[in-house]
Amino acid sequence: MQLSIVVPIYNVENYLRECLDSLYSLKIKETEIILVDDGSKDGSYNIIMEYKEKYSQKTVVVKKENGGLSSARNAGLKVARGEYVAFIDSDDFIDGNIFENFFKETKEKQLDIGVGDFRYYRDGKSSEPIFRSQEVQSSGILKGTEFMNLTLEKPKCFREEVVDDIYRREFLIEKNLYFQENLLHEDSYFTPRAYLKAEKVKYIPGAFYYYRQRSGSIMSEVSQKSIDSLEFICENLSELYEETDNFGKRALAILIPSFYRVIIYRYMAQNKDYSEKIKNYRKLYRKLKAYKNSVPEDLLLYISPWVAKEIRKILGKDIDMEQKTPEF
Repeated sequence: MQLSIVVPIYNVENYLRECLDSLYSLKIKETEIILVDDGSKDGSYNIIMEYKEKYSQKTVVVKKENGGLSSARNAGLKVARGEYVAFIDSDDFIDGNIFENFFKETKEKQLDIGVGDFRYYRDGKSSEPIFRSQEVQSSGILKGTEFMNLTLEKPKCFREEVVDDIYRREFLIEKNLYFQENLLHEDSYFTPRAYLKAEKVKYIPGAFYYYRQRSGSIMSEVSQKSIDSLEFICENLSELYEETDNFGKRALAILIPSFYRVIIYRYMAQNKDYSEKIKNYRKLYRKLKAYKNSVPEDLLLYISPWVAKEIRKILGKDIDMEQKTPEF
């Protein structure tokens, strides 16, 4: 089996056929499509069985109680048999021709992670491909820590989404790289850990993935669980600092403070006591030796969170309790 495509599915009957049609049109031999029904309450499961009947030899169905995106991805990964595995969200879709070329190069070069690209999609319109620096585009095959560090250098183009990447399955299993369950921002935890452990990573041009931005949900309130999840990610990624090489150390020292800034700014936006959060931030800042990175905002936040937040506000980059979808 060359490729396993894991599709977590939960209450997406309006978008599911478009997603599945784009996957079943792929001409990659020895491909299995793993449809994980995560306890859907709409007509999604009926659609799953419709495709199972139509494409019985290449379809695997997993039906489980609702456990969230990470739980569904893990369930699919555990039954996957392909040399490589991709994770495709069920309300999105792909360009099959671009994906086929992307997969071919990933397999030929025996990459641990093939890094792709995506476009935002809304109401029949799509954005330009997401920005990748010229340095990343021309970097060739790199160790994961070096690749991660390069995406965090100026101009910064780090992306945590897993849906536009392909992973060598044995690499994920050997390194115990599963998705953390009951966590929001799961990709923000999964992707850095994968980069820190990968030996062969390469960016492959071609925006094959269409990441749907649903109409009517332009803004949504950020929950306390979102903030708590970010704090969990920061604390647990920091535990990997001493285990990695110098590229990995530098990357973590840039990435973790950038995540923790969001926590502090959102506490300030709610007029909540952030004294404990700034204490934790300063502890992490010193542990990661982030002062070596010369990131002005990180240092300013360390000295004066209020001044840092006011400057962001003046620059029109204020971080509040509303999650904005990208404009294009």
